[in-house]
Amino acid sequence: MTKLLLILTCSFCLSYSFAQKSTRIKQLNGQSVSTASIQKKLEKLVDSAKIAGLQVAIINGNKTVWTSSFGYKDIENKQRLNDSTVMYAASLTKPVASYIFLRMAENGIFNLDTPVHTYLKKTIGEYPKWKDLAADTVSFNLITPRMLLSHSSGLPVLRQLYGNKTNLIAKPGEKFYYSNEGINLLGFMMEEYTGKKLEDLAREEVFVPLQMSHTSMIWDKTFENNFSYAYFKDGKKYGSERRETSRAAGSMSTTADDYAKFYSNLMKEKGLNRASYQQMLSPQIRVTSKRGFGPLRDSATHENDAIRLSWGLGIGLFQSPYGTGFFHTGHGDANQNYAVAFPEKGIAVVLLSNSENFEKVSYLIVKACIGDSYSPLRWLGHLDH
Repeated sequence: MTKLLLILTCSFCLSYSFAQKSTRIKQLNGQSVSTASIQKKLEKLVDSAKIAGLQVAIINGNKTVWTSSFGYKDIENKQRLNDSTVMYAASLTKPVASYIFLRMAENGIFNLDTPVHTYLKKTIGEYPKWKDLAADTVSFNLITPRMLLSHSSGLPVLRQLYGNKTNLIAKPGEKFYYSNEGINLLGFMMEEYTGKKLEDLAREEVFVPLQMSHTSMIWDKTFENNFSYAYFKDGKKYGSERRETSRAAGSMSTTADDYAKFYSNLMKEKGLNRASYQQMLSPQIRVTSKRGFGPLRDSATHENDAIRLSWGLGIGLFQSPYGTGFFHTGHGDANQNYAVAFPEKGIAVVLLSNSENFEKVSYLIVKACIGDSYSPLRWLGHLDH
């Protein structure tokens, strides 16, 4: 009996191994590529680009069909990265914050076009964190959640880049300026108005319903069992992000597999009604800047006219021969991530890295995974490395 069980077990292992090796991934052009081929290409890219570690989740037919991990979560101790290793999501947090807001808006708690100040208990200048806006109160009172989510509020990307001040750098609704400050204000507004912490809202509205068991807006003690350190270009250890307070612009930790569940949910238009998805995934403002961040953010260009680069509600949008694509980057001090989806094709990829060397080859990685060469990676600054 024991011998027979062993034979059956081995037979199952062999068939499972064969099934894994024979799995094929559908590309955007309709062709398919073996997972073995993708694995080999990514191994070479991770090695040649000196990427410390990389997690990959590929979606076909609106569901995750392949995940894999490369490199290390802890180089010094030679600990390999695996699919359950928790990574810092950085700005991949923003689409989640948008989804939470829209769910509450559907319940009548918020409205996209009601000015933000009506949801706050005090005038904006009375909050120590936002005291600089006291001089801009009249203009600030025009800002709506729609403007915050579409990065058209006029708030700066980070106060640290503007003398640690948060004065408006453009009139509300006038121009696209990617703004962490704006999304964080949205998160603060949601917390104050509902009386709930953002991490609790996220758990209730997203993480528990979608069974994202390795995801949290703040550091969870269970992550200590399997988390990743991050590394600079030269290989020096940065450390690990352990956010103790939730920030809508970027405090989340997750895995590629977990985040793919969220992306699949968006692709299937679940959790929100049709009208909300039409708002979220429709252009709210065109993006005409040469770069999304840095000194070229004010330089106009026609480089992205062909893909009609724009911003929806909490997420970037572009056109391709494969339909509308939605995307978001996640850029920390040494963590670099990217996720892009083509809902009309049911195809997407989520990429999480713990390395400052990821962005210089991100275009090769997304192409190897799903055949995408339309993502606005130059605009994101990935090709400037």
